[in-house]
Amino acid sequence: MGLGDIRYEDVIAATEEFRRLGRDDFLRKYGFKRARSYELVLDGLRYDSKAIAGVAHGHATGEFLRAGDFSGGAATVARCLRELGFVVENGETPLDRAALLERLRKLKVSRGPGSSDPSRHQPLSLLWAISRAADERPRMTPWPQFRDEVGPLLVEFGLPNAKATPEYPFWHLRGSGLWEVQGIPAESAERMPKVSLLDAHHPQAGFSEEAAALLRDPVTRLATLTTICETYLQDVDRQALFERIGLDGYTTAGSLLNPSEGESGDTGMDDEHGRATGPAPRRAATRSVIVRDEALARKVKELEGDRCQICDTALRYLNRPYSEAAHIRGLGRPHHGPDELHNLLCLCANCHVLFDGLEIYIDPDGLVRGTRDDREPRRLRRAPGHPIDEAHLDYHRDLCTLNARKPAVD
Repeated sequence: MGLGDIRYEDVIAATEEFRRLGRDDFLRKYGFKRARSYELVLDGLRYDSKAIAGVAHGHATGEFLRAGDFSGGAATVARCLRELGFVVENGETPLDRAALLERLRKLKVSRGPGSSDPSRHQPLSLLWAISRAADERPRMTPWPQFRDEVGPLLVEFGLPNAKATPEYPFWHLRGSGLWEVQGIPAESAERMPKVSLLDAHHPQAGFSEEAAALLRDPVTRLATLTTICETYLQDVDRQALFERIGLDGYTTAGSLLNPSEGESGDTGMDDEHGRATGPAPRRAATRSVIVRDEALARKVKELEGDRCQICDTALRYLNRPYSEAAHIRGLGRPHHGPDELHNLLCLCANCHVLFDGLEIYIDPDGLVRGTRDDREPRRLRRAPGHPIDEAHLDYHRDLCTLNARKPAVD
């Protein structure tokens, strides 16, 4: 019998016994500990929700459940009591960025037989969910969609010989305290439901509202990606993985675009020697672009004298000085950096490409270093009156860490 057998009057009977015995004696009698989070609130008094549910089940069925007989939490006890009309509050400390990252480092991941490597099922599922957050898609995803999208991902990037079982992360990510599942009957939510039950009820899963709110911040989102990859996916080709799940915006600091092999514009207008017989073809296109403040670009170039802050090169083009205003934290998705002087560097074209391509970064001491450790550190030149926000440099360094390239093995 499940918690679905509990009635309103059974809960009231349990709370009356709780008051009569007192909290300590009540918990000791029925084998429960103090609630760490969820508490039932009734007439100004607070009750340990899991203990109340276990005793209420005894009043309903004659079988008093003890703590080890069923699981507590939002999807079971809290949900059952709320459906009966009771108020259940979560007394946990509000989630912040540090707590979010700590929970990600401590995922309860399994390990395969004879292997010390942690399973990638939960980390890969979380990356997939973060990609949805970055695209501002709905927080909760129906089981059929999760199964069809995450299942192939587990095949491609999971551990060798590991079975693709998307139902496991769909359900067990609840243990992270960052994930919830909705749509499972209360009596079936005490243990992992079978796939047939998931297929029948089409439950939804996704980040909790607290976690989803934190992930709307681009800086927090980048920190979560870095934490997951550094903790569980060190040997995975991150660029391939990010491209696969729609996070390829995190493989550059700006908006570098690689020409698509399928967009050459070839119309077959070549002669027998492969030479074009007419002008290059054209095609109509409509696109949305970010409007940059050109005055800011001119300002940073003026402050730095049109000289690259990294290599000190002063270029000329058409007999005029040429330099580029480079954003440290990129504009637009997924970085959403601000268009401000504190977020700008004056660079030559070469250093701009290297900086956006995460080949170089600026360390906390103001030294420009290579992400491959293959270049001599060089101090970033900063003109008086040119402020740079260290938070933007931190963000760029985190991107470099996320995309860290290991030295090739001969």
